[in-house]
Amino acid sequence: MRIIVVFCLLVLGCFWGPGGVRATTGIKIRQPTITVADVMPTAVPTLAAVKGQNNLTETIGQGEAYRLESILEANKTGKWNVINSFRKAEETAIDRGVSANTIVLLLLLPLIATLVSVLHYGLGLSGYGIFMPTMIAVAFLATGILGGLVLFAMILAISLLSSLVLKRFKLHFWPARSIGLMLISVGTFGLMVSATYLKVLNISNISIFPILFMILLAEEFVRTELAKSKNEAKKLMAGTLVLAMVGAAVMRLRGVQETVLLHPGISLAAGLIVNLTVGNYTGIRWSEIGRFKKAIRQKNIKNLKPKL
Repeated sequence: MRIIVVFCLLVLGCFWGPGGVRATTGIKIRQPTITVADVMPTAVPTLAAVKGQNNLTETIGQGEAYRLESILEANKTGKWNVINSFRKAEETAIDRGVSANTIVLLLLLPLIATLVSVLHYGLGLSGYGIFMPTMIAVAFLATGILGGLVLFAMILAISLLSSLVLKRFKLHFWPARSIGLMLISVGTFGLMVSATYLKVLNISNISIFPILFMILLAEEFVRTELAKSKNEAKKLMAGTLVLAMVGAAVMRLRGVQETVLLHPGISLAAGLIVNLTVGNYTGIRWSEIGRFKKAIRQKNIKNLKPKL
């Protein structure tokens, strides 16, 4: 009997609630909706018009913003042939509503991945794979290197502190990390609100995706610390941040942006050639020279000895 009474009350509530009032009175109440623009207010903030930054959306010597499409308009290709197929595809995509910022960012991703590969096999910089440094470089592109480092430092600090505190409650891993994510969300929101008052860091208008990339990096740090050691986690973290900062600095260069936009085929072919070369590299890395210095010296002395 009680169940029937509760069901009837729920039905009456549905009719006489906000929806029922709208139907009887004729007054339309607009329901809040979440759109893509709310989730991603700025897809690539560094490719937006920001005064004082050297990017494609600001003219040299002037403060007037211009769109990336204007570059393609000024350098339009002629009739289609096999060589200019990629350029024609870019123009077609932009004519059909695809953002030029998205195209530039997509073309920059393999370039940064190639750079990370060269730095790893040439200099010996190691990070969390090739995907994580590339994504953090995109995050730094959106937040700025200084703002990104401050934001990541806060996320990592909250993640480590929450792990230490939650250990006392002896929770399972996933619930503990869920609580840690809640604390990270609250702390990030507090930092963004504080940035609007301090006006020191421009991180108040960033989208959710750079924050998610940094949370993933903090998660990788915690996992490595638990599975391997603190020293290994610190080493991989430092390498990832250095690779990401170098990648973000390269992506900010106007010449690099214009090159991948106007010559996409050449940039992709160059990346392919560099990766094929690095993929067959068998020499020693720069960071390992000190480690194998004695062995290299003995080998050189042995080669200099005259053969009898």
